[in-house]
Amino acid sequence: MSPLLQMPEAEEAFWHERYMCEPYFVPGRGFDQYYPAYLLGWQAGRYRARQTASGGRRSFESLEAELRQQWSLHCGGSLLDWSQVRAAVKAAWRRAIVPPASKPCAEAVLGQMAKNSLALALQAGLRFAQSSRLFLTTADSSMAVDALRRFSQDSRKLVSELEELLDGVAAAPLPMALDEGGLLQRVRRTWLDYLGEAAAETWLDVLRRLQTWLERTEHTVQLDLPVKVAKLLKRHVMLLRGQLQALQWLSHGAA
Repeated sequence: MSPLLQMPEAEEAFWHERYMCEPYFVPGRGFDQYYPAYLLGWQAGRYRARQTASGGRRSFESLEAELRQQWSLHCGGSLLDWSQVRAAVKAAWRRAIVPPASKPCAEAVLGQMAKNSLALALQAGLRFAQSSRLFLTTADSSMAVDALRRFSQDSRKLVSELEELLDGVAAAPLPMALDEGGLLQRVRRTWLDYLGEAAAETWLDVLRRLQTWLERTEHTVQLDLPVKVAKLLKRHVMLLRGQLQALQWLSHGAA
């Protein structure tokens, strides 16, 4: 592979916005630590695309030894080792081999997989709201409990934003049987069923609900989404992750 000094500006911007939400992200590492990995993956992907056009084809695994060597030789400025960047390199490689003409279509509409994932995130948010409300009705005041009370109120806006997404974002056409009653209506029915079964919640129950909400939102962010939806959900991930870490830290000495 010939050296590639710089990836396209749009590609760099894509990863700059996304890298902190990726499952392989190491807290405390900036984009400058990941850029060489994305650049390496992009270069390998474009090389593979040229090979495919000329009749050849290589998988990522067949290139991995060479990529690992290039990382060791040319990416010493990064504080991350190969095991920490392999997933980032592969993600950039996979994105680079997708024909450009197919990308706008995937990003212009909210597909059924994304809608289902959003619905699960909304359901998790609603369950966290109910769990925290039940817990706070009997909890004694403490730093952790007071922080939860504030976030429980603030989180209503996040839930409302998810509801608006499911109501207002264009979606790929669905078979009538799948869309009967509307996805948001089905989530609300499930939520009402849950309310009828809810019992007393503990602090650990509340944290588990919040963890589930975060994980489902992180999963949704990995899907092909309209730009505005992706931007909103990335903000949700940052807020949920920060609140979960803060509550876990406070709970060691409080709740």
